[in-house]
Amino acid sequence: MTIMDRFLSFYQKLGSDELSALPTIYSDDVEFVDPVTQHRGIASVENYFARLLKNCNDCTFTIRSHVVEGAKAYVDWQMTFAHPKLRRGKPIPVDGFSVLDFRNDKICRQRDYYDMGAMVYEHVPLLGGFISGLRRRMAA
Repeated sequence: MTIMDRFLSFYQKLGSDELSALPTIYSDDVEFVDPVTQHRGIASVENYFARLLKNCNDCTFTIRSHVVEGAKAYVDWQMTFAHPKLRRGKPIPVDGFSVLDFRNDKICRQRDYYDMGAMVYEHVPLLGGFISGLRRRMAA
């Protein structure tokens, strides 16, 4: 099984039972960066996923496409998550994109890109209305 196969399988079955697979996917010194935070090292990434899954009622990924070019991969995905403090616990879809760097058949760097507004800000009372109004004005 290739590193890309392991990565795709992990995210398509994401759950607390799958966390033991992380060391087979990510290097010991992995750098994991997203719009919210940055993690260095496999232990930090494991803690991040454990907290993510603990705080969400549900979190699933749909991998829409991916391209591997040498020691890099590009992954287009949609995450759907439900958090009890956002949108009354209803599912929230978030489109995203990951850039992966490989070394020794593991991911040594992952950089995720997604819209924090679509993920969080638009679902916070008062702030969500303000952001939606601001988007409408900017589009006019």
